[in-house]
Amino acid sequence: MNKPLLLCVILPCAIIATILPPFSHAVELIGKTISKNPLNVVSEVSGVIEKVHWQTGDIVTQGNRLATIKDQDFKLEVSKQQANLALMQADWDIKQSVYTRYQKLRSKKSLSQNELDIAKAEFSAAQANLSLAQIELKKAKLDLNNTQVDVAINGYVVERSVDNGTWVNQGDLLYKLTNIDQLNVRLLASEFDLQALAVGQPIQVWSEAQPTQRVNARINRIGVELDPVTFAYFVDVEINNEQHLFKPGMSIHATTEFESSGAEHVTIVQ
Repeated sequence: MNKPLLLCVILPCAIIATILPPFSHAVELIGKTISKNPLNVVSEVSGVIEKVHWQTGDIVTQGNRLATIKDQDFKLEVSKQQANLALMQADWDIKQSVYTRYQKLRSKKSLSQNELDIAKAEFSAAQANLSLAQIELKKAKLDLNNTQVDVAINGYVVERSVDNGTWVNQGDLLYKLTNIDQLNVRLLASEFDLQALAVGQPIQVWSEAQPTQRVNARINRIGVELDPVTFAYFVDVEINNEQHLFKPGMSIHATTEFESSGAEHVTIVQ
């Protein structure tokens, strides 16, 4: 047998097997876009809605007024607590004066210890009442301020739960807002697909309605447990969406085999 010839045949094959990567197939997935930072706006106080300023679908900017709650009762409460604070301050002044004077009398043996102790207790109570009055006034002012409900983010109104004249309790939902400058894409993968997917792997996504506008991203997370509803594993991707090409809830297609020709919009997300 010609052994040198056999080695010449095997060696190149071994080198090629070492250089070439293992076979991998392109993975095609489907899913939906999901809001990354949804915000529920709730009422901080109970009262009657005087004015709602935005409708579902409106674009809002941080600082815009979302809703106004009638504030007459809250203004009265602030005035009441201001008057109560003045009373507590006057009482504190008197009790402090008495206690200071009794301390001097006691030092001269002109007052019993019991009378001094009573004056001290009354002064301590006046201090506590003054502190409580300050807290109540601060709360009344905060409640008055909370009758003006402002926008905390730039985004869209997803849902409005109240109308003019509606009574709301503290904690009731007023609006749902979302910022879509960045979106999560939740894709569904089969057990077979998982073999060709990894966290950090590049992937290309596009909406069903606009297949030419493709976005290049990377896989952020891969589920480890089968979803009992979809019978699939989730694959999460985050995309930049500053041009608002995508909306939450859109049907999405994805592939690990990139296409660049004919794409109108391609963004790399690290």
